[in-house]
Amino acid sequence: MLPNLPAIETHAGRIVIGATVRSTRYRDVRGLVTAIYWNGYHYAIQVNDRHSDDAGQYELLSENTHQGFNYVNPHTQQVLSGQFEVLLPGEGDRIYFANTAEQAIALLAATIGLRDQAQEVEYLKQRAAAGPLDELRWRGQAVGSIVGQLAYVSTGTGKQHPEPKFLVGHQVHFYSPHMTYMISGLALYKDRLNFGQTLWHYFYDGAQGTHHPMSEAHALPALVAAYPQQLVPQ
Repeated sequence: MLPNLPAIETHAGRIVIGATVRSTRYRDVRGLVTAIYWNGYHYAIQVNDRHSDDAGQYELLSENTHQGFNYVNPHTQQVLSGQFEVLLPGEGDRIYFANTAEQAIALLAATIGLRDQAQEVEYLKQRAAAGPLDELRWRGQAVGSIVGQLAYVSTGTGKQHPEPKFLVGHQVHFYSPHMTYMISGLALYKDRLNFGQTLWHYFYDGAQGTHHPMSEAHALPALVAAYPQQLVPQ
Protein backbone atom coordinates (compact mmCIF):
# COMPACT_ATOMS: atom_id res chain seq x y z
CA MET A 1 0.00 0.00 0.00
CA LEU A 2 1.40 3.38 -1.01
CA PRO A 3 1.41 6.24 1.49
CA ASN A 4 -1.14 9.06 1.62
CA LEU A 5 0.01 12.22 -0.12
CA PRO A 6 -0.15 15.88 0.94
CA ALA A 7 -0.46 16.90 -2.74
CA ILE A 8 -0.77 15.36 -6.17
CA GLU A 9 -0.09 16.61 -9.69
CA THR A 10 -2.92 16.15 -12.19
CA HIS A 11 -3.85 17.55 -15.59
CA ALA A 12 -5.90 20.14 -13.69
CA GLY A 13 -2.87 21.34 -11.72
CA ARG A 14 -1.37 20.67 -8.30
CA ILE A 15 -4.13 19.58 -5.92
CA VAL A 16 -3.26 19.80 -2.21
CA ILE A 17 -5.05 18.90 1.00
CA GLY A 18 -7.48 21.75 1.68
CA ALA A 19 -7.84 22.77 -1.98
CA THR A 20 -11.32 23.33 -3.41
CA VAL A 21 -12.21 20.96 -6.23
CA ARG A 22 -15.20 19.82 -8.26
CA SER A 23 -15.79 16.40 -9.77
CA THR A 24 -15.86 16.28 -13.58
CA ARG A 25 -17.88 13.06 -13.34
CA TYR A 26 -20.49 14.13 -10.76
CA ARG A 27 -21.09 17.87 -11.12
CA ASP A 28 -22.86 18.20 -7.76
CA VAL A 29 -19.76 16.99 -5.90
CA ARG A 30 -17.53 19.87 -4.84
CA GLY A 31 -15.71 20.95 -1.71
CA LEU A 32 -12.45 20.64 0.18
CA VAL A 33 -9.89 17.90 -0.42
CA THR A 34 -9.62 15.99 2.85
CA ALA A 35 -7.42 13.05 1.78
CA ILE A 36 -5.26 11.86 -1.12
CA TYR A 37 -4.76 8.13 -0.84
CA TRP A 38 -3.90 4.96 -2.79
CA ASN A 39 -6.99 2.77 -3.26
CA GLY A 40 -5.18 -0.25 -4.68
CA TYR A 41 -5.42 0.84 -8.32
CA HIS A 42 -4.63 4.55 -8.41
CA TYR A 43 -4.46 7.62 -6.20
CA ALA A 44 -7.90 8.88 -5.22
CA ILE A 45 -9.05 12.21 -3.85
CA GLN A 46 -11.57 12.37 -1.01
CA VAL A 47 -13.81 15.44 -0.85
CA ASN A 48 -15.47 16.64 2.36
CA ASP A 49 -14.60 13.30 4.04
CA ARG A 50 -17.31 11.64 1.93
CA HIS A 51 -16.94 11.38 -1.83
CA SER A 52 -13.87 9.67 -3.36
CA ASP A 53 -12.82 9.21 -6.99
CA ASP A 54 -9.77 8.89 -9.24
CA ALA A 55 -7.64 12.00 -8.74
CA GLY A 56 -7.76 12.61 -12.47
CA GLN A 57 -11.54 13.16 -12.27
CA TYR A 58 -11.42 16.54 -10.51
CA GLU A 59 -11.03 20.12 -11.64
CA LEU A 60 -9.31 22.65 -9.41
CA LEU A 61 -11.46 25.58 -8.24
CA SER A 62 -8.93 27.20 -5.91
CA GLU A 63 -5.78 28.90 -7.17
CA ASN A 64 -3.54 26.75 -9.36
CA THR A 65 -0.09 26.76 -7.77
CA HIS A 66 1.75 25.79 -10.94
CA GLN A 67 1.28 24.02 -14.25
CA GLY A 68 0.24 20.45 -13.58
CA PHE A 69 1.66 17.13 -14.68
CA ASN A 70 -0.85 14.31 -14.67
CA TYR A 71 0.81 11.16 -13.42
CA VAL A 72 -2.53 9.72 -12.38
CA ASN A 73 -3.89 9.36 -15.88
CA PRO A 74 -1.23 10.76 -18.21
CA HIS A 75 -2.52 9.06 -21.33
CA THR A 76 -5.45 11.49 -21.45
CA GLN A 77 -3.01 14.29 -22.24
CA GLN A 78 -1.76 12.35 -25.25
CA VAL A 79 1.85 12.71 -24.09
CA LEU A 80 4.00 10.88 -26.63
CA SER A 81 7.54 11.76 -25.54
CA GLY A 82 9.56 13.54 -22.88
CA GLN A 83 13.01 14.41 -21.59
CA PHE A 84 12.71 11.48 -19.17
CA GLU A 85 11.06 8.08 -19.46
CA VAL A 86 9.92 6.17 -16.39
CA LEU A 87 9.46 2.40 -16.79
CA LEU A 88 7.25 0.69 -14.21
CA PRO A 89 7.52 -3.13 -14.10
CA GLY A 90 4.68 -3.18 -11.55
CA GLU A 91 2.37 -1.82 -14.25
CA GLY A 92 3.35 -4.36 -16.88
CA ASP A 93 6.44 -2.44 -18.05
CA ARG A 94 4.46 0.68 -18.90
CA ILE A 95 6.46 3.75 -19.93
CA TYR A 96 5.50 7.20 -18.66
CA PHE A 97 6.97 10.46 -19.96
CA ALA A 98 8.16 13.48 -17.99
CA ASN A 99 9.70 16.76 -19.11
CA THR A 100 11.69 17.54 -15.96
CA ALA A 101 13.51 15.69 -13.20
CA GLU A 102 10.89 17.01 -10.76
CA GLN A 103 8.09 15.42 -12.77
CA ALA A 104 9.92 12.11 -13.08
CA ILE A 105 10.57 11.94 -9.33
CA ALA A 106 6.97 12.97 -8.56
CA LEU A 107 5.84 10.03 -10.66
CA LEU A 108 8.15 7.67 -8.76
CA ALA A 109 6.89 9.02 -5.45
CA ALA A 110 3.30 8.40 -6.50
CA THR A 111 3.85 4.89 -7.80
CA ILE A 112 6.62 3.17 -5.84
CA GLY A 113 7.08 5.60 -2.94
CA LEU A 114 10.06 7.82 -2.05
CA ARG A 115 11.08 9.27 1.31
CA ASP A 116 12.90 12.42 0.16
CA GLN A 117 11.79 13.75 -3.21
CA ALA A 118 14.07 16.80 -3.13
CA GLN A 119 17.14 14.62 -2.60
CA GLU A 120 16.08 12.25 -5.37
CA VAL A 121 15.54 15.15 -7.78
CA GLU A 122 19.10 16.39 -7.20
CA TYR A 123 20.47 12.87 -7.69
CA LEU A 124 18.59 12.43 -10.96
CA LYS A 125 19.75 15.83 -12.23
CA GLN A 126 23.38 14.97 -11.44
CA ARG A 127 23.19 11.61 -13.19
CA ALA A 128 21.46 13.11 -16.24
CA ALA A 129 24.05 15.89 -16.48
CA ALA A 130 26.83 13.29 -16.55
CA GLY A 131 25.43 11.60 -19.67
CA PRO A 132 22.46 9.69 -21.11
CA LEU A 133 20.62 7.38 -18.72
CA ASP A 134 19.54 3.89 -19.71
CA GLU A 135 17.15 2.42 -17.14
CA LEU A 136 18.69 3.87 -13.99
CA ARG A 137 17.12 1.81 -11.21
CA TRP A 138 15.03 3.06 -8.30
CA ARG A 139 13.78 0.92 -5.43
CA GLY A 140 10.50 1.97 -3.82
CA GLN A 141 10.46 3.08 -0.18
CA ALA A 142 6.74 3.15 0.44
CA VAL A 143 6.54 0.84 3.47
CA GLY A 144 9.23 1.04 6.14
CA SER A 145 12.07 -1.39 5.51
CA ILE A 146 10.07 -3.73 3.27
CA VAL A 147 11.72 -4.18 -0.13
CA GLY A 148 9.75 -1.96 -2.50
CA GLN A 149 8.83 -2.07 -6.14
CA LEU A 150 11.30 -1.25 -8.88
CA ALA A 151 11.21 1.55 -11.42
CA TYR A 152 13.67 2.61 -14.09
CA VAL A 153 14.41 6.10 -15.40
CA SER A 154 15.99 6.81 -18.78
CA THR A 155 16.67 10.01 -20.65
CA GLY A 156 14.13 10.17 -23.44
CA THR A 157 16.08 12.37 -25.85
CA GLY A 158 17.09 10.32 -28.85
CA LYS A 159 15.00 7.28 -27.97
CA GLN A 160 13.08 5.85 -30.87
CA HIS A 161 9.52 4.67 -30.37
CA PRO A 162 6.98 3.92 -33.06
CA GLU A 163 4.42 6.63 -33.71
CA PRO A 164 0.94 5.63 -32.50
CA LYS A 165 -1.38 4.72 -35.35
CA PHE A 166 -4.32 6.35 -33.59
CA LEU A 167 -4.85 9.35 -31.34
CA VAL A 168 -7.51 10.40 -28.84
CA GLY A 169 -10.82 10.83 -30.65
CA HIS A 170 -10.09 8.36 -33.46
CA GLN A 171 -12.57 5.56 -34.04
CA VAL A 172 -11.31 1.99 -34.29
CA HIS A 173 -12.33 -1.65 -34.39
CA PHE A 174 -10.83 -4.20 -31.97
CA TYR A 175 -10.98 -7.72 -33.39
CA SER A 176 -14.53 -7.39 -34.73
CA PRO A 177 -15.54 -4.94 -37.51
CA HIS A 178 -19.05 -4.89 -36.05
CA MET A 179 -18.10 -2.88 -32.96
CA THR A 180 -16.65 0.63 -33.12
CA TYR A 181 -14.86 2.35 -30.24
CA MET A 182 -13.49 5.85 -29.73
CA ILE A 183 -9.94 6.15 -28.41
CA SER A 184 -9.88 7.96 -25.06
CA GLY A 185 -6.22 7.52 -24.14
CA LEU A 186 -2.83 6.09 -25.05
CA ALA A 187 -0.24 4.08 -23.14
CA LEU A 188 3.17 2.80 -24.22
CA TYR A 189 4.49 -0.58 -23.03
CA LYS A 190 7.85 -2.28 -23.36
CA ASP A 191 7.80 -5.93 -24.40
CA ARG A 192 10.85 -7.56 -22.83
CA LEU A 193 9.98 -10.85 -24.55
CA ASN A 194 10.21 -9.13 -27.93
CA PHE A 195 13.74 -7.74 -27.68
CA GLY A 196 12.54 -4.72 -25.71
CA GLN A 197 10.37 -3.35 -28.50
CA THR A 198 7.67 -0.90 -27.50
CA LEU A 199 4.02 -1.00 -28.54
CA TRP A 200 1.18 1.46 -28.06
CA HIS A 201 -2.02 0.42 -26.33
CA TYR A 202 -5.35 2.24 -26.30
CA PHE A 203 -7.95 3.08 -23.69
CA TYR A 204 -11.40 3.45 -25.19
CA ASP A 205 -14.85 4.78 -24.39
CA GLY A 206 -17.34 2.21 -23.22
CA ALA A 207 -14.88 0.01 -21.33
CA GLN A 208 -16.33 -1.24 -18.06
CA GLY A 209 -14.43 -0.68 -14.82
CA THR A 210 -10.65 -0.86 -14.50
CA HIS A 211 -9.27 -2.41 -17.66
CA HIS A 212 -5.97 -2.90 -19.39
CA PRO A 213 -5.72 -0.88 -22.60
CA MET A 214 -6.10 -2.73 -25.91
CA SER A 215 -2.97 -3.53 -27.91
CA GLU A 216 -2.40 -1.69 -31.16
CA ALA A 217 -1.85 -5.11 -32.75
CA HIS A 218 -5.61 -5.67 -32.45
CA ALA A 219 -6.75 -2.22 -33.61
CA LEU A 220 -7.98 -1.31 -37.09
CA PRO A 221 -9.30 2.06 -38.34
CA ALA A 222 -13.07 2.36 -38.41
CA LEU A 223 -15.02 4.00 -41.21
CA VAL A 224 -16.43 7.36 -40.24
CA ALA A 225 -20.21 7.24 -40.69
CA ALA A 226 -20.42 10.65 -42.32
CA TYR A 227 -17.71 9.81 -44.82
CA PRO A 228 -18.05 6.14 -45.81
CA GLN A 229 -14.97 6.15 -48.03
CA GLN A 230 -12.66 7.93 -45.61
CA LEU A 231 -10.47 6.10 -43.11
CA VAL A 232 -9.60 7.57 -39.75
CA PRO A 233 -6.23 9.36 -40.15
CA GLN A 234 -3.22 7.38 -39.01
